[in-house]
Amino acid sequence: MAEAVADAIAEGTSQGRAWKEAGGDKESKPPAVIQAIEAGTGTGKSLGYLIPALASGRAPVIVATRTKNLQRQLLEEDLPRAIGILGRPVKAVLAKGRSNYLCLAAWEQAQVHPPSEVSKGDYGMWMALPQWAERTTTGDREELGHFGEGESPLWDKLNARAERCTGRQCPRYADCHLVKLRQEVAEADLVIVNHALLLADRKLRESAFGQVLPDAPVLILDEAHDLEEQLTEGFAETWSSRAMRMLFTDLEAALGSEESGELEARLPVWEEAWELLLGKLPPDNGTYPLDPAKLALAELADAVGAWVEAGNGVLGTLKGLMSKTEEGDLSWAKLAERCGQAFNRMEQIFAQPEGWVSTITRESAHVIHFKSNPIDVRAFFHQHLRMGFESLVMTSATLRDGKGFNGLGLRLGLSHEEVDRGLAVDSPFDFEEQAMLFVPPGLPERRAAMGGVGDPAWIEASLDAITRLIAASRGRALVLFTSRKMLSAFRPRLESALPQITFFVQGEQLTRNQLLTRFRTTPDAALLGLASFWQGVDLPGDALRLVVVTALPFAPPDDPVLAARIREADAKQDGLGFRGIQLPQMTLKLKQGLGRLIRTRSDKGVVALLDPRILLPREDPNGKRYAAQVRASLPPFPLVRDWERVEAFLRAL
Repeated sequence: MAEAVADAIAEGTSQGRAWKEAGGDKESKPPAVIQAIEAGTGTGKSLGYLIPALASGRAPVIVATRTKNLQRQLLEEDLPRAIGILGRPVKAVLAKGRSNYLCLAAWEQAQVHPPSEVSKGDYGMWMALPQWAERTTTGDREELGHFGEGESPLWDKLNARAERCTGRQCPRYADCHLVKLRQEVAEADLVIVNHALLLADRKLRESAFGQVLPDAPVLILDEAHDLEEQLTEGFAETWSSRAMRMLFTDLEAALGSEESGELEARLPVWEEAWELLLGKLPPDNGTYPLDPAKLALAELADAVGAWVEAGNGVLGTLKGLMSKTEEGDLSWAKLAERCGQAFNRMEQIFAQPEGWVSTITRESAHVIHFKSNPIDVRAFFHQHLRMGFESLVMTSATLRDGKGFNGLGLRLGLSHEEVDRGLAVDSPFDFEEQAMLFVPPGLPERRAAMGGVGDPAWIEASLDAITRLIAASRGRALVLFTSRKMLSAFRPRLESALPQITFFVQGEQLTRNQLLTRFRTTPDAALLGLASFWQGVDLPGDALRLVVVTALPFAPPDDPVLAARIREADAKQDGLGFRGIQLPQMTLKLKQGLGRLIRTRSDKGVVALLDPRILLPREDPNGKRYAAQVRASLPPFPLVRDWERVEAFLRAL
């Protein structure tokens, strides 16, 4: 792996040097040299790219990961080991998105004009802020401990979000935490970020104060298996009830001066128009495409029009106030810019131009998202990633589906040469001795019924199987569900059948890290998890001996973006949507889920899959022909269908 990374960087360096020597014309800039690497668990993937990248001398190297946990692991565990091997110091910076940092100007204002009321959840933060703000050298909210987690209306007023930043015009620019971060990043050998910040930075580079990351010759994308989804979300046009509430709050905070009387009169009209717009949306939680069968589009269009008309009155007033302000005062200008941004985004969303899919998602009574996602992300990958660097390494433990790197190439628009260059580094674990894949005999097919949970016969058979397995393993189990409805249906039955087991459930009170810590330290425990627990969960040793996958994790076919991609693929070739999109996506997610079990050479356990579709028709009446393709990409666990054997194996652990 290290050799492949070094070769890609050397080739990219050579290409870039030749281009610069030829004049460096922007139109003739060569694309990045792309190297895809699937490195199985236990291969030393992080060191496999850190050492050759840092040894190349091509600073700064940007490493982008999906999770904060891996960012911390890279900085605190892997980097010191790499430095020890290289034998020289390395300056590394972990950079986060702007909203993670305290805005000093906003904090000053909050001290002069404290909020009239603070929510119960924010009271502890408000009490901790004065001392922390005085001593912090980074402004990173994470330093506030548990006050640094989750959504916070108070933090929304204090963070360094881009839409209200005045850049060099800010009186606190010289000691701004973001300015200091930029200076550190500019001098770093290694910059560690998450995917969201990387893509946001690429998207905001044209703005006056949007860029956080430096121009860099080398980009390493770790956890690159869901890059298509990251691009889909990163380049979406979005607006939300939260963004609107924050804008209204900032507008209200600007009232009170003599010249703001007209704004004070117009703002309630705009707020009322927004509430009327939200009132036209379905009351039930869910994601709705802009489809007349799902939404009252005519009424909604009228409500949007009324909201725009009322907002234009506010925008016109703000522009008038801008003309009366002193030079350098951008407060009214920033508010006007944000109003225009709201109009532009909502216009894009409701116009739903060709190649985009617009949706409205209600998460709760007061949380609503308006969004327009690109159907095809290949152009964004090309413009912002392939053309943004000299060398681009994409790596993960799960990049290949049943047909190698072809699926990755199809989704991102890689050339045949880039696909063929892909490298697979197998895990060193002895899967045949350490674990087994168990598919219970006699499982019925899981058909969509009972509110999307499954056929009653499958539910009963699956509940019986999970109960027997957890009893045999004495807890130490991770049960992965494909929907919240399924988890909610299974949970009470499992708790009733297994009173000796302590069940932890994702999404209830505890944060992800707290949940994993409690599970790890509680005897006879089982963890019931959803989408995000299919990946990034690392529980080596005796803490985890059983992983139960309740169903093959096909994405919901009614997801509007996925449905549009399937339609486009099927238009090219009948059935291509399933073979080229749904099946490869499912395979990668299944690999992630199964990969939770064996994390070290000493781990042992059982992966149970309660879906007979993973079997071939000759192996089970409910088997599928595509099972061969799926299983070809999975770790080589021995397939077991004998209850006595699997229960004896678990009891012996």
